[in-house]
Amino acid sequence: MRKIKIITDSTCDIPPELIQKYDITIVPLYVSFGEETFADGVEITVPELFAKEKATGVMPKTSATGPEIFNQVFKKYIDEDYDIFFTGIGSGFSSTFQSATIAQQEFPEGRIALVDSKNLSSGSGLLTLEAVRLREEGKTLFEIASLVEELVPNVRAQFIVDNLDYLYKGGRLSGAKFFFGRMLRAHPFIVVNDGKMDVAATPKGKIIRALDHQLDIFKKHLAEGIRPERIIITSVVAEEAEKYYFEELSKLVDPKTIVCSKAGSVIASHCGVGTIGILYIRKVKNGLDN
Repeated sequence: MRKIKIITDSTCDIPPELIQKYDITIVPLYVSFGEETFADGVEITVPELFAKEKATGVMPKTSATGPEIFNQVFKKYIDEDYDIFFTGIGSGFSSTFQSATIAQQEFPEGRIALVDSKNLSSGSGLLTLEAVRLREEGKTLFEIASLVEELVPNVRAQFIVDNLDYLYKGGRLSGAKFFFGRMLRAHPFIVVNDGKMDVAATPKGKIIRALDHQLDIFKKHLAEGIRPERIIITSVVAEEAEKYYFEELSKLVDPKTIVCSKAGSVIASHCGVGTIGILYIRKVKNGLDN
């Protein structure tokens, strides 16, 4: 059996130490300011992103990875006699998965397996790390793909957004919701459900109320059953909230299963400073209302 190379994209928000430990290959998406374009995680970091936005007054825009990049990456590992597994940002959020699908067609059948995560950030990261675990168990390429695909509906990706400006300017929040949200100091609780983002609640007032709302949802799901291997706290410049969540989750689960992750520049471009999520895999199908 050939060796299996696990590939994902830069929106997976897997911490660098795990990327290195498991030899995961990252394909970057892109962030642009006007005519300048930067590879996410390669040519621009989150602090640089926000510094550039502040200095220029220009909101960043993001773009997908093209088929030609995937073709180059796939060829490298096919030539080294690897089979390839890829999952990354969901097809409903970016054309990156479509680019990978186009590139796959240039290679022999059965050498590359793709799974649409229907997710983003550490949601796709959890599926990538599951693929790593299955590879280490000795599963074949298509066993890995089949088992990961079965988990896609069970991934819980959810975030509290502290700054409405990015959702509004990125076209993900109407003018009316933006105006009243700011008036009421709302902190949208966003859940990824069936390949798209939905606002599941809008806790108002101090940020702690919103943080506790997300924590209560986690407690409910923990009681119902989650995969115990890994829980990821993913944040965008939210050190105090990250510390709070780590301390609270450590009272509920083995702290060794908790991973703290910093979102990359593409994800940060869409949600802004202060965003924080708790992400995990449930034992039941995830939904907006459950």
